[in-house]
Amino acid sequence: MKTAVIVTTYNRPDALDAVLTAYQAQSTRAFEIIVADDGSTDETRRVVDDFRRRTDIPVRHVWHEDQGFRAAAIRNRALAATQADYVVFSDGDCVPAPDFVAHHQNLAERGCFVAGNRILLSSGFTQRALAAKLPLHTFSSAAWLRA
Repeated sequence: MKTAVIVTTYNRPDALDAVLTAYQAQSTRAFEIIVADDGSTDETRRVVDDFRRRTDIPVRHVWHEDQGFRAAAIRNRALAATQADYVVFSDGDCVPAPDFVAHHQNLAERGCFVAGNRILLSSGFTQRALAAKLPLHTFSSAAWLRA
């Protein structure tokens, strides 16, 4: 089953970098990434281009001009850009665990969808984690409790 991960973003290149780094660390390589960009500045494009150079995962950057909040429209454009049989939607500030994509692939069934959850971080911890480039995707349950 061909899998695509669509990551929606808007002007959070620091968070997007952490997210893409976590996708690089996935236990499977059998997926593509489509960054659905709701009109970010060139700094976001540079993050995507840099990631593309350091990964073997196919990466596309779908962008439209900033005309206010149009996340649904850019997600739809990203969806139209893939031929995947199974699509995972995520946000550009949601750092996936190393088995995130593999779990989705294992749970995938035609005609069904899977809903997930996330750990919400405080603004202060998020700022510290992104500034220090903490490998959030490698945190164990115990590490999350300590954090």
